[in-house]
Amino acid sequence: MKRIIKSIFSLTLSLGVIMSLFVMKVSAASATTRGGNYEIGQSVQIPVNYTADKGLFAVEVNVDYNSSVLRLDSVSGVSASDVQNGNGNIKFIDDNFSNGSKKGSYTLNFTAVAAGNSNVSISVNGSDGEKEFPASTSAAVKVTKPKPSSNANLASIKLSNGSLSPAFNANTTSYNVTVKYDVTKITITGSVADGGATYIGGGTLNLNVGDNSRTLTVTAADGSKKSYTVNVKRMTEQETKDAEEAARNANPLLVTIDGKDYTIVNDEDEITVPKGFELGKAERRGKEIVVLNDQNGKYQLFWLVDESGENGAFYTREGEDKFTRVNCINAGGKMYIIEPFDIQSGLPEGYVESDRLIDGIELDTYGFINEELKDFYIVKCYVDGNSAYYCFDSVEATMQRAFMFDQAIKEINSLPVDSQGDGTTSSSWLGLNGKPEATTIIFILLAAVLIIIAIVVIIVIVASNKKRYYDDEFLSIADSDNLFDEASEDDDTDQE
Repeated sequence: MKRIIKSIFSLTLSLGVIMSLFVMKVSAASATTRGGNYEIGQSVQIPVNYTADKGLFAVEVNVDYNSSVLRLDSVSGVSASDVQNGNGNIKFIDDNFSNGSKKGSYTLNFTAVAAGNSNVSISVNGSDGEKEFPASTSAAVKVTKPKPSSNANLASIKLSNGSLSPAFNANTTSYNVTVKYDVTKITITGSVADGGATYIGGGTLNLNVGDNSRTLTVTAADGSKKSYTVNVKRMTEQETKDAEEAARNANPLLVTIDGKDYTIVNDEDEITVPKGFELGKAERRGKEIVVLNDQNGKYQLFWLVDESGENGAFYTREGEDKFTRVNCINAGGKMYIIEPFDIQSGLPEGYVESDRLIDGIELDTYGFINEELKDFYIVKCYVDGNSAYYCFDSVEATMQRAFMFDQAIKEINSLPVDSQGDGTTSSSWLGLNGKPEATTIIFILLAAVLIIIAIVVIIVIVASNKKRYYDDEFLSIADSDNLFDEASEDDDTDQE
């Protein structure tokens, strides 16, 4: 019996010890991570995942690593200001938990800086505010030198003159270059695609007329080789002239006017659109070019600049290559295109021919004989879809319709005077700025003379008629006087 009781007690004690050992191995939290194999220069990411049995208030993490193999860049999942890093040890506290969260996740971001091994040891201690829940884990990281690259490509080939044909591509190993006769040497420079590769064959090549060649050979880090060939043709003098002429003729934006080269501006953002015009497209030598179209269809304008890229002006075009500058005056926010005068014979009185410099352009204009109007010029302009005569105030830079001049020209040309038809009100006898024009003054003087002559004639006629009347009636008037005298004598007699 005693033997049986002793056996039962021993069994019970053994079970108790076994149960206690089992309970000690059960943890209130767990932490996991992973390592791996990397090459120098690669990014190394070590995840840290922590789970507790209860809702967390805060988590403290300590990490030890080999700082000669790994360089810490950052820690994801926690504020950078909460991370302490020094001499291969990282420490941070995360207290950003809510709603009974039991998990914390972080990422240690390293860069592999040297070959070697690094055991990243991680201990995590979580707390719910009353109890702590420790856990630990580790990751093995191995860093090796990268394998030698087999990349024997060039990244580019640059020339001191000319251009490659076809355009550079790392997989294209043969290129052609054509240079003018006056190019006697060329420098060829290559750049490798991989930093561990090298190349030979670049430098300056003296050129003979005709064909020349240079080969660039690239050696990769692992010894692999690849060659690129540049064939350079130096043209003869005649070939150079022919090529230059062909290039000029093929350039749709190049315009030659009176021996000077101009360029058509083909960028909408660089062209100011005046009132009454709109952007459009025209074709020259197979290329679409930006133009300004008059909304009434009379003008199509090209914006040209000189060889310096400045001094721009509008031009019209006849056919393919005949460009003519359009002289303009800008006033009151409008562009007035200057047109030739429509005068068949002579000028009206009070006007004189005058060459004037307006906006830097020498224009044929008509001025006023009156010295008080010396700052005003008559020009014919196209604006708002119509052509008409305008008077330009060179001091105020303003334009106004020259109605009296227009009427006088029509009369001189024996044309019917048309209505102005634009709703503008003007005096029929006053000229510019409310002052009488010369022709109006002459007309008024002639009218005054005629009126004076008419008055004199009327006075003469009236005076003549009066004289005749007095001659005819003189005797009768005398007789009447005698009668009055006789009557007076009779009265005197009666009185006696």
